[in-house]
Amino acid sequence: MIPLRSARHRRLGVSAILAGLSAASPNAQAHDWYPYECCGSRDCAPAESVVRREDGSYVVTMRGMTVVVPWWFRPWRNSPDGQVHVCVRQFTGIGPIVLCAFRGPGV
Repeated sequence: MIPLRSARHRRLGVSAILAGLSAASPNAQAHDWYPYECCGSRDCAPAESVVRREDGSYVVTMRGMTVVVPWWFRPWRNSPDGQVHVCVRQFTGIGPIVLCAFRGPGV
């Protein structure tokens, strides 16, 4: 029979390991650099696909949602990892609004 104290310590150790792994995940690390004004802790994500249209707009899919970053969207920011990221907030009655967009060289 395992003493209660040992079992409790084991559970705490497993919890600490799981917490460390989730903090070390790429999404957690990438999320650390999003500016506060762009992201409410859940609004930003890397793009899963990016298509540039002839009119200069971008069709971006992130987290299974597709949004259009219009050609006139001027506040593009530099992406530290060189990838496209968008910050989108859903508004009732309006739909998704692009708050911030990040892109690397050549995008």
